[in-house]
Amino acid sequence: MEIFGLVVDTEAILPLATVYFLQFAAFTVLAFLERRGDALNWDSDLLKSAGVNWLFIATNSLLAPFVMMLVNFADAGFRDTGIPRIPEEFWLFAPAIVPAIIALVVADFVDYWSHRLRHVSFLWPMHAVHHSDTQMHYLTWYRAHFIEMVVIQGGYVLLATWLGASPAAVLGVVLFRAFHQQYVHMNVDWTHGPFKDVLASPRFHRWHHADHPDAWDKNFSSIFPIWDRLFGTYYCPGPCNVPLGFPGNPGENFFKLMVFPFREWGRMASQQVRRVWPRKAPSSSS
Repeated sequence: MEIFGLVVDTEAILPLATVYFLQFAAFTVLAFLERRGDALNWDSDLLKSAGVNWLFIATNSLLAPFVMMLVNFADAGFRDTGIPRIPEEFWLFAPAIVPAIIALVVADFVDYWSHRLRHVSFLWPMHAVHHSDTQMHYLTWYRAHFIEMVVIQGGYVLLATWLGASPAAVLGVVLFRAFHQQYVHMNVDWTHGPFKDVLASPRFHRWHHADHPDAWDKNFSSIFPIWDRLFGTYYCPGPCNVPLGFPGNPGENFFKLMVFPFREWGRMASQQVRRVWPRKAPSSSS
């Protein structure tokens, strides 16, 4: 089936819907273990947030072929540069789990710096869309602008090409990261106790989404908090009970969120133009 010029695999819709249902069931059970009956109480704000996130899921699913086209184009360009990369045969010395673990650690290190760069002024508008959700729950992970999806997925594909990782290793990393990222966005105050620096927890990541000056630009690690410890961006003083979001949040409006990056980039460009070519004050007539 073709929608807006994009080919949609209708046979994949039912399995995908099954996956989403199983995810909903699994994360609801996990939330129930922490918050009991309150986990089933979805008030109007949470329902509105979930509705916007489902719109992002639908939109990004439809745009997935376009995103992958851009990613594959970048990957082909990377291969044509002749930059040395690790051949796939290199990994034959070890079981498949070894390159998968190495790929996970390297990808998370790269993701730390990529995530940190996306908090810089020019790249922030596209990442801010993800931070616009003030009701943290596992569906928050899906709230991502398609431009950011190109940047993230493109980075992973280029990294996998450079590492010479096998499709099995890449799939394992993708599946683990996807589940873990949904997990850390859950509305539960789990810390992982003595393992808090080994694996990112929901409390750790909730502080990353906090609208509080002390928490801004902190906790960039996706999976291993050790990167934040090493590079001075770790912040997890206790339970996160402060508001979430960011100043200038466009709110729970899907269309405003889709145009938010373009509007902000236009505003930045306009400010830069005025800085370079300031308006001259009109001369007073004598």
